[in-house]
Amino acid sequence: MNHTIAKIRQKGTGFKYRKILTGETLYTLPDDLTNHVEYSPTHNLDEDCWFGIEDFSQKEYCLDILQKDFVSAEYSTCLRHEEADRIDFIFSYQDDNAYYFQNITKSQLQYNRRYINLGDRFTFTSNSRDIAINSIPDAIYINNVDILYFKKLSSISKIFVGIDTLYREATQEETVEFLENEFISLQEGFSAENVKQANRKRIAMAVDAINSFDDAQRTIVFDCIRDYCLT
Repeated sequence: MNHTIAKIRQKGTGFKYRKILTGETLYTLPDDLTNHVEYSPTHNLDEDCWFGIEDFSQKEYCLDILQKDFVSAEYSTCLRHEEADRIDFIFSYQDDNAYYFQNITKSQLQYNRRYINLGDRFTFTSNSRDIAINSIPDAIYINNVDILYFKKLSSISKIFVGIDTLYREATQEETVEFLENEFISLQEGFSAENVKQANRKRIAMAVDAINSFDDAQRTIVFDCIRDYCLT
């Protein structure tokens, strides 16, 4: 049976996964995974290709839940309405061996939406809270081959913490331009020359992610940054 699970942000060491749906198929397994490309930060992926990281369960950034068998009873706690705005990502466990991951951003969490449902019976909802499901997941993990498939590393860095070590470093020009953003306040004497390798990788990831957003998504991202970085 298929299960859809949310991972939420919460303090402490308690179990951070919540059940959303049971029995629903959210994603379809692509038929082009077998020709995956080993990940390289300098490789420009073709549109119909996927990157793959083999022996993924042995990587330090692999999730604990992928290093053991899926047991539905461990996900018996359902997501509460007040936890919805703390969702980091969701995954759908399907066909007894595939995990489909989707990063959840504020642009995908739609609050207070008014819409008419054009199903068998037309209904009007004035105050819905929805998660927009992508047609293609951000990552797919196939248990029996132990491979993680993805298209953009920047899309999964919040899911697999530490995987950003695989990313390319931002160039000097990209680093300088990033530090000139209005939401960044530099201390006296700090410049691009002070940015070390790990943070140059994070900057490169942030730049690539922002460049992939449309105007509405960029507005949401920068509004969120202002909430964290009050002046």
